[in-house]
Amino acid sequence: MKTPFPLTAALLLCCPWPALAQATPGVTPPAAPATPPPASSDTASGDGASPGMGAPHSSRPDATPPPAPADDEASPDHMGETISVEGRGRGALISSEVLTSVNVIGREQLAEENVNEPLEVLRRTPAVYMDGFNQGIVSSDIGVRGFSTQGDVAPVKLLIDGIPSNIHIGVPDMKTVSPLDIERMEVVKGTNDPRFGLYNVAGNVNVVTRRGGNERQLRLLGGSFGTVEPQAFIGIENGRLAQNYSAAYRRSSGYRNNSEQGRFTGSGKWFLTLDKGGRVGLIVRGAYMDADAPGYLTTDEMRAAPRSVVDYARADGGTQRNLHASVHFDRDFSPDLTWSLKAYGQGFLRKRWVRHSAESIQQERVEDEKQYGALSVLTLRTDALGLEDFALEWGLDYQLQDNRHLRYQTEERRRSGDPVRNQDFDFQALGTYLQARAWLVDRVRVVAALRADRLFGGFRDRRSGDEYGISDEDLILQPKLSLAYTPWEGHTVYGNYGRTFQTGVGLGAYQTQGEPLSVSLNDGWEAGYKLEPRDWLTARVAVWQQYASNEVRLRFDDSGDSENVGRTRREGFDVELTVRPLTQVTLWGSFSRHVAWQTEPGPAHPARLGKQLDHVPDFSAKTGVDYAPLTALHLSLWLYAQGDYHLTKENDQGQYGAYTLLNLDASYEVTQWARVGVQLRNLLGTTYDTSVWYRDFSGPTVLHTPGDGRAGYVTTTMTF
Repeated sequence: MKTPFPLTAALLLCCPWPALAQATPGVTPPAAPATPPPASSDTASGDGASPGMGAPHSSRPDATPPPAPADDEASPDHMGETISVEGRGRGALISSEVLTSVNVIGREQLAEENVNEPLEVLRRTPAVYMDGFNQGIVSSDIGVRGFSTQGDVAPVKLLIDGIPSNIHIGVPDMKTVSPLDIERMEVVKGTNDPRFGLYNVAGNVNVVTRRGGNERQLRLLGGSFGTVEPQAFIGIENGRLAQNYSAAYRRSSGYRNNSEQGRFTGSGKWFLTLDKGGRVGLIVRGAYMDADAPGYLTTDEMRAAPRSVVDYARADGGTQRNLHASVHFDRDFSPDLTWSLKAYGQGFLRKRWVRHSAESIQQERVEDEKQYGALSVLTLRTDALGLEDFALEWGLDYQLQDNRHLRYQTEERRRSGDPVRNQDFDFQALGTYLQARAWLVDRVRVVAALRADRLFGGFRDRRSGDEYGISDEDLILQPKLSLAYTPWEGHTVYGNYGRTFQTGVGLGAYQTQGEPLSVSLNDGWEAGYKLEPRDWLTARVAVWQQYASNEVRLRFDDSGDSENVGRTRREGFDVELTVRPLTQVTLWGSFSRHVAWQTEPGPAHPARLGKQLDHVPDFSAKTGVDYAPLTALHLSLWLYAQGDYHLTKENDQGQYGAYTLLNLDASYEVTQWARVGVQLRNLLGTTYDTSVWYRDFSGPTVLHTPGDGRAGYVTTTMTF
């Protein structure tokens, strides 16, 4: 299918009108803090203007982050810390300025992470839960706000340096990034963030990679299951030019037989500061992964031999290749008016061999997806209009997906005959938003926004020759409103409302059915209270609900189609607490309750009325204690737990998936340039499942993916 570029080109060529650029000439930001007295601890950094709060995972303070472009400025460098910023912020409004639950994980924590799948670095983030499939290149998925972790619903939009990174079905893909290359990760939960449309159903995650600085780091890891991982990072900054390079390779034999994997990632970043407040940059990334898949075990097989491979899955596995290039441009027209433009092209080529049962035939599944797009943000920040800390922002974004999906019947990875599926389709999303933020009266901050999206595209079945248009071309309007009230310093009460949308994927996005699937509108609200009365105490509690008008889910019946499952309601609460009773000790923890109901499944499924949606854990909890008995020695004992979930929408196959894991981290700074560490995972040797599902074909049964047993790793980090 040919790749049209009209809207991408329009965004690349567009530039704000000169009259608008001169709207507030020469207005210099005030020297006083933007927040009127009494100031809230929710400044433009740390947790920002957001009442969101994260539990820090280390008692060590982070170093000051290196300079970043305007769209990344004034961001926190460590989860849960609050960093005061004098003067009004500059550049586009960032994640920490969204008035909702926001958590930020900083570089120091991320660099120490040890994960097979990069998405797993979010495991300790409050209110985020995970499923680990361990099936070759299909490894993990995350869930928030009562959404499934099975990949049938796409609730979270992933961005890497502001560039979308979800494959077509909505699953986030983070394989091009290594932990050592990440500056911070910003996690926004809820429906009131207007910056993003497609896939931003219940929140978004922005991965900000390291940029600038003069530093060289090398990290070596080795440990259980034959795991080896070298990572390297180089930063070179000379005058106006900043260069960064990173490379990483991870190889592991895996806990289970036939689960070997190898993954290589590499990136280069070049940013040049121009005259008159301009910055331009180029980012290039790539990743390659080759992994075997051990298959899913029955309940009896799981109990008898959790490390075994399923006989019929011995030839399963796959490869994945990701390539990415993006151009970034920022322009400061004045101290108040800034413009940011990003344009990108990227490809995801996934090949997977899979066999689900002894009675079925192995398939080779090829997904060749290319994405092109651009994002433009124009931001005005000023106090000259009579409103304290006023900001007005207009954003425009476009994405084109050019996708080719094929399936072949195979035997031991050898094709037999023509493809049994041959689909060629383009999917396009055009969105825009306008948001305004200000202190309306003393101690009350408000953010109001309106977003609109429209979908385009065409589908062609190359086997039959049939062609179809997009299911729903109507304009999707999404209003947003957020309020925060600070009665006195260190205490904030907040509430928000927002609408997001969800659409079908694959066949389900097009008019292939008698009655095309309509877009599902998600309306959600959140109310919360955050307190930070002292440096040693931070806490937050929030309650939330989210309603879907006609939820869309990907069908797992080998059709590649989607279905509407009717009206749904999700609800829950989050509690987070961080206490530092002593300088050397930090206690942190979070607990989240989430449940999803089928409130009107429709006449075709009366048995589902009032039942819970499948694969939504009852709760997720994380807690730990960090202890630094010496300046150079740091210890962290932490726990991850999640509740069980139903396997079917009828809730008739029992509940599975609950587990609790205890872990221990220790690190010692040998010299100023060398640090050694020890990591013990699953300290108690718990037997558990990282994923469970019900196979309703080829002999219905419950199938399990066992989690890793007790494991140990040693790390060495050197900074030059």
